[in-house]
Amino acid sequence: MQTSLQFAFSFDPLHLKWYRANAPLVWRTDPIVALVGHRVVVAGGTFDLGDDPLPLETYDLRTGKWDICQWIPTVLKDSPSSLWLSVAVDEHKMYVTEKSSGITHSFDPSTKTWYGPYYLRPGNHVFSSAIGFVNDSMVVVGLIGDSENVKGVKLWEAMKGTEMVELREIGEMPEELVGKLKGESACLPSIGLNTMGQFAYLHNPSDPGELILCEVADGACRWGSVRNVVGDDESRMQRLVFTCSDVGLGVLHDAICSGNRRFTVKDNIVD
Repeated sequence: MQTSLQFAFSFDPLHLKWYRANAPLVWRTDPIVALVGHRVVVAGGTFDLGDDPLPLETYDLRTGKWDICQWIPTVLKDSPSSLWLSVAVDEHKMYVTEKSSGITHSFDPSTKTWYGPYYLRPGNHVFSSAIGFVNDSMVVVGLIGDSENVKGVKLWEAMKGTEMVELREIGEMPEELVGKLKGESACLPSIGLNTMGQFAYLHNPSDPGELILCEVADGACRWGSVRNVVGDDESRMQRLVFTCSDVGLGVLHDAICSGNRRFTVKDNIVD
């Protein structure tokens, strides 16, 4: 969370502890934010009083200082809003994909170096895509057809070679789950993706009434869905932010002991 005076962030699974720092050097709305190693990366976004692209900033958790990287790739100049971008991170880099084109760049905050572009669009039949890491491998989820007539949703694994990235198809969403993903929306212009371990969670950003689950194991996909119990008429008028984490018994114990968390079983996953 960012204001003109303060930057607040949390990276434990249930957000029990929040950290506060001085605000970034550049004010922006709707940026992408990622944690890479011990650095928080803030990039993209827009500024109402100017058209110039905003520089990337990093916050070092060890020193408590902000740093600026002036050069940014074209994908962040032409599509600066997080609504148009998909972001994934590993231990060393942040990866940014422009959803409609699949053009991807990676950023190493330790050296302030950009790499790419890489082309992660599986084909002309895919009109929007998103990236994430499943089983420590990058995956691409693509919408097939067009926004008013989504014919399918597929999952590919990105296999990086010496000069190009090869995409290997590993699964396709069942037709009935594609219908649940669409919900009541007249169109589906993009897809939301969160990943953790061997799981990928997908949702419709404009109508997140149903969350689609994909478990990738032994080279195959197992699909399911769960109703979004916090989605109602009031929340649909706002923008919902989804996240996922590996929550163990120790984390649950800390949350219960904190006194400010309640847990209720709301729904079951449907295969």
